[in-house]
Amino acid sequence: MPQHAAPSADTIRAKVTAHPTWRHPIDVGAGVVTPGGEDVNTELARMALPAHLDGQRVLDVGCSDGFYSFTAEDRGASEVIGIDDLSSLMVAGSNGFAIAKELRGSAAQFRDRSIYDLDPDVDGMFDSVWFLNVLYHLEHPMLGFRNLAKVIRPGGLLVLKTYVHQDVRVWLPGTLSRRLKRDAVGFDLGHRPRLWFYPHSELAGDPTNWVGPNVACVDAMLDAAGFDVIRNLGVHGDRYYLHAVRRAD
Repeated sequence: MPQHAAPSADTIRAKVTAHPTWRHPIDVGAGVVTPGGEDVNTELARMALPAHLDGQRVLDVGCSDGFYSFTAEDRGASEVIGIDDLSSLMVAGSNGFAIAKELRGSAAQFRDRSIYDLDPDVDGMFDSVWFLNVLYHLEHPMLGFRNLAKVIRPGGLLVLKTYVHQDVRVWLPGTLSRRLKRDAVGFDLGHRPRLWFYPHSELAGDPTNWVGPNVACVDAMLDAAGFDVIRNLGVHGDRYYLHAVRRAD
């Protein structure tokens, strides 16, 4: 079989530059990193993703250009599937996943699908699921959680990051933020589950942002859908991080 030379840094850089928008900085080889703006090192620390995923099937819901899918693969997952609704991305119908996959020589798969399409007969069962910055984009958040429960094996891990509404939130200036390692401090005036609905673009000017649960509401929805929260990783800024496991039926 003929051997093909690895693409040069210039070739890789040209492919990366040709794509209009990147969300994540992804190492695609030859010293080239995609120009995404997310601070992925900070996010990885906050999410506390498992360091070892050997032999696991991992689902990345709302995968965008695939950074966390490729991270799962790098950590030993035997099969990684990323799903996203292309119409919801920053550039509708365009996604860097395929470019990064090709350049990395990755076996991770991308599927243009919604969380509402998940079906164990089609998708099988997963050992771990990433559910990052998706919940508040759902018009039907409980249906989303119930669909996740259908494809996570009992005892399987759900890693969740989501926007949460807080009654009081104070954003910290840079020096204090760095000292406390927090973007903001906030709290709710009560502990009852509450959900805010945004019919237009009230949340961050984005018409795809539909709901804003408080922390108690996120926990309650998880419980109702068959999950137990096992690690509350805290609220950073306006994002809530946690690990949950799927209860046995």
